[in-house]
Amino acid sequence: MPKSNYCLIDPDGGPLKVRVTANNGIRSGSIFVLWELQNGKWEKKEKFNVITGDDGVDEFILLEKPNEIENDSLAWSINACSSIPNVLRGEFSITVIQDGKNRWTKQSSRLVPKCSDGKQLKFGNHVIFKHLINDNFSTSDLWKDTE
Repeated sequence: MPKSNYCLIDPDGGPLKVRVTANNGIRSGSIFVLWELQNGKWEKKEKFNVITGDDGVDEFILLEKPNEIENDSLAWSINACSSIPNVLRGEFSITVIQDGKNRWTKQSSRLVPKCSDGKQLKFGNHVIFKHLINDNFSTSDLWKDTE
């Protein structure tokens, strides 16, 4: 899997599932938005709220079909705090899954404030979807016809 802000997906594959995890008693609430660039402006296509809760995981399935999200961007904003008094650091991950395969993962280790103090850490990022090249078509002879 690429370690970048690009997620390679199969345009002919199944729906995309996004999983968010937080460990060590970290509570988090997130907003995810799928954006599409239309005529030089970003247009909102979908929006999801994600709460990791006591089990530390939540997930959702993008409604948009994989063949319709080339160059679309999935952005998120996460608010987090520690619900355990002596825990001040948490591990977060966001994973895009398609047809049972992890297509992209972003992991982050963060210092987080205590929930009991009424404070939260806010952070965000994004990933851009790109289509995998279809390897069902032979390209071995393409170089022969370049002149």
